[in-house]
Amino acid sequence: MRVVVGLLAICLMATPAMAVPSVASDWNGWDAGANPMVDQGGGIYTLDVTLGADERHEFKITDGTWDDAWPEPGNSWLYTDGSGNVTISYDTNAYEDGWYGETERIGLDYDPGHQWQAVGDFNGWNNADVGWNMSPLGGGIYEVQGTITTPGSYVWKAIESGTWDAIGHDARGVNANNSPFETTVADELVTFQVDVFTGVITPEPGTLALLGFGVLALLRRR
Repeated sequence: MRVVVGLLAICLMATPAMAVPSVASDWNGWDAGANPMVDQGGGIYTLDVTLGADERHEFKITDGTWDDAWPEPGNSWLYTDGSGNVTISYDTNAYEDGWYGETERIGLDYDPGHQWQAVGDFNGWNNADVGWNMSPLGGGIYEVQGTITTPGSYVWKAIESGTWDAIGHDARGVNANNSPFETTVADELVTFQVDVFTGVITPEPGTLALLGFGVLALLRRR
């Protein structure tokens, strides 16, 4: 049996969020107002970044001060491409499309192709457990299916294998918040997915996951 999560309609109403988003980061000395984002309309903001090639950096989205910063638990992170470029997106809309986080999504336009993995209390938080390695489906989507032996309540997040760079219930962040799920029978088959471009996760199977994939593809073309 598989875990099935109901797919709800997308809510396009923007949620209250910081009025003038900016990016504070290790490349600008953590200056909260140094890199204001560009308003793309519809509650979406972007920032084009050029740094060294193939580098990892950490950052937060701020309100131009430190009164409001996102994500809350820790810093977000990115990798630059071979030319040192990456675009950060910050989507303030609220969604009910079956993917988490449901608002304030931090996305990137570059995927370095690292190994992604599902990790949680169901595997003892082993961040090098190859049995839960995710496979690429294309378009930034990674997936793994596995059985949960004992029915019950669990938590998980998607990570770059061997690290705690994660996409969790809230957002893309180092050691991001855990996402809950439940199984109801022994040896229940669960499908974990992550979208590394949009910065969201969901434990959903088969056709439901494909529908979610289609919804996100439409959103990217906005």
